[in-house]
Amino acid sequence: MRKFILFPLLLLSLALFAQTTEEVSARACLENYMSGDGERVEKAFHPSATMKYIDAQTGEFKDVPIADYIARVKANSTRSERKIEIISLNVEGNAANGKIKIETGTAILYDYMNMLKINGEWKIVSKIFSRVNK
Repeated sequence: MRKFILFPLLLLSLALFAQTTEEVSARACLENYMSGDGERVEKAFHPSATMKYIDAQTGEFKDVPIADYIARVKANSTRSERKIEIISLNVEGNAANGKIKIETGTAILYDYMNMLKINGEWKIVSKIFSRVNK
């Protein structure tokens, strides 16, 4: 009887460990993005990733190649003061979604990152965001 109880508990423990491990790995991908360091930001994104948003000034829809975004991050030599945190992270199998809040002196941004586990590594495959000026 004891074996029948322990086996399901062992399977549950392994499932929880796997989920926790995947959450840690997906969070590490988001932390690369959040670092602001060009090389780490590039590592976080899949090369075919997309970035789409509505321009806060004009209301115009923007679709920016991720390579252009990464080039801007790498060219930015000044780091502005900002508070950045992961608000939520949902991982299901090989797909994940993260919500990040970035607060600067002039704006609050919410990034929504869709990620996939590709060849054993979590990569951001799409980014959308909202910006509200203070």
